[in-house]
Amino acid sequence: CQKQASPENTQLEDDPGLAETVRLAEQLLPNGTMTQWQRRFCTARNIRRYLDGRGGNPAAAADIFAQALRWREEYREVLSGEREPKWQTDLRVLARGEAGHPIIYGCFRFNVPATQSTTHHIIDHMAAVMEAASNAARRRCVTGADTIMDCHGYRMADNLNPAPMLALMRMANQPYRDGLRTAIVVDAPQSFQLLWRAAKPLLSEKTKQKIRFVSREEALKLLVALNGPQATEEVDRVMRLNRGTAEGCRGSRFPSELRDDDADGAGQEDDEQESFSGQALARRLTRRLTQHFSKTGQHGQKVCQRRRRVRFPLSGLMCCRRRVPIADAGA
Repeated sequence: CQKQASPENTQLEDDPGLAETVRLAEQLLPNGTMTQWQRRFCTARNIRRYLDGRGGNPAAAADIFAQALRWREEYREVLSGEREPKWQTDLRVLARGEAGHPIIYGCFRFNVPATQSTTHHIIDHMAAVMEAASNAARRRCVTGADTIMDCHGYRMADNLNPAPMLALMRMANQPYRDGLRTAIVVDAPQSFQLLWRAAKPLLSEKTKQKIRFVSREEALKLLVALNGPQATEEVDRVMRLNRGTAEGCRGSRFPSELRDDDADGAGQEDDEQESFSGQALARRLTRRLTQHFSKTGQHGQKVCQRRRRVRFPLSGLMCCRRRVPIADAGA
């Protein structure tokens, strides 16, 4: 993925398809103009992703690209790092596969009920994580991230408001429409179908085909095939802690735990809004995050970090025994 050799770095004026996509997209924006923040996103690499995803049709690409630009303007403060989200759940970029694909993980055990006072914070949290995953994938020159939605601890009473799920579906369907490689829904109870029925109509057929409903054991086997044993062990470690300990593993770095991204970006110049990237956001937010943890949260993270040293052999991934019921794990 060398910049000098990659067609993704072609200047817009050198590619009529890219230039036409931008021109048509701008016409679809309010007042027919782009803000400075929106224009920063109009790099050859970003536009090509939308154009290729629409079979090289500039008009079709412009429609979805304009939606993405409007969304990015709506969440500009969070995506740019100007405003720190109030972290609500455990959702974060947890690991990276062998080929470079980031893995997003979130467990319903740490779900926060969506209320009038929390919904916008939950959506801000999700937006920051999606942006961090998108930037992590770009830095490794891969297409898309894998998302794991762990339904362990799911309670229908806490999810009667579908707003966060609908917002996530909107992100997958618009600004990050072609950024999802696989979505893995783990151990979904029957009651989860109510939430799924509300979200499903908002997804494109292409996105629906990427979603897999599997058991925990099946999820781990799928992850080995998709991302290799090392990333799978990390996901398995977190899922085991969330099912087998009172504290679980809520995470210690938001929106991403990929420390190698900090090192990779330290001496690099990025022609795609590096100063506004998820990497810069992660460094800024994680420094401030540690100052706000409660004593209970600190204790949970220490337990999580101590248990990080435990390695779970992949032979255990093939075990067909079901885990302890979710309700019992938190007792």
